[in-house]
Amino acid sequence: MNQVVDWKLAANAARTLMPAGPKIIKKDAARIVEELRIAAGEGLAEAEKISKLLSTAPSQTLVVDRAGWAKAVSQNFAAMLPEQANVPAMVPAVAGAELGAVLSVLGTRVLGQFDPFVGPRLLLNAPTITQIRGELNLNARDFYLWIATHEQTHRLQFEHAPWIPEVMKSILAEAFGPLEDEGSMSQLGERLKAMKSEVGELTSIMSVLEGHAMVVMNDVTSIGSIKTIRRRFEARGENRSVLATLLGKLLGLDAKALQYKRGAKFVRHVVDEIGYEGFNQVFSSRELFPSAEELDHPERWLARTR
Repeated sequence: MNQVVDWKLAANAARTLMPAGPKIIKKDAARIVEELRIAAGEGLAEAEKISKLLSTAPSQTLVVDRAGWAKAVSQNFAAMLPEQANVPAMVPAVAGAELGAVLSVLGTRVLGQFDPFVGPRLLLNAPTITQIRGELNLNARDFYLWIATHEQTHRLQFEHAPWIPEVMKSILAEAFGPLEDEGSMSQLGERLKAMKSEVGELTSIMSVLEGHAMVVMNDVTSIGSIKTIRRRFEARGENRSVLATLLGKLLGLDAKALQYKRGAKFVRHVVDEIGYEGFNQVFSSRELFPSAEELDHPERWLARTR
């Protein structure tokens, strides 16, 4: 049994192509790792306080280097995608090399990720966090807490909506089901075109999850320099999660549809109307999650769910 992507090859390619990150003496590296671990705990407390969601399950916190990050992300996607008995011979290697190149770029940009498929576990990409903090000249403690609050919000989302990972896996299983023969990769494109509704649902899920985490992290009042962090970080441009970027690559999702400002705008509108407690009903069932249309018209979601 194989997958359409050789994820081991992808991780190895990313490790080879990625720069290791800033050079840091051993003593400082150990301090940064410890500070990130502390921030992870504080970030969970902040995420719980603001979102009104409480953690219900244990989770690992892994502070990793870039190679470790690429390996962990590859394991995450390997757990998401279905196994197949009939994958055209060259497809996994070609896809693995291509996605390894994507990972090598993402590894220099992505700060962290919560992985509900393996673990569950929180990944913090220490070299990239350190590099971006230095480039933007940010307060370390504040920046670490800001990042951790965002990622721990994802933890709470998946804990309170266990149906979301299952929906993701189901859509991917349908998209990457068995291909009939060596020349059948064109089937995949046709299959995805026929899955407009499912792909639209996945787009909405990713947008809302990321938008919600953005709103929560920006509502942390204990971060004294949060306005500076937001201004300087946002000046870097659109910052998509690795999950969304690779799903977009695999499924050919519209990059504009995955701009999380859409999700953040939806969440902010709803939270301002009915508070975080009211918003949290989106996690209770698949039927209460906003559609792609409602994502751009939150008043329609409010009218449907009240």
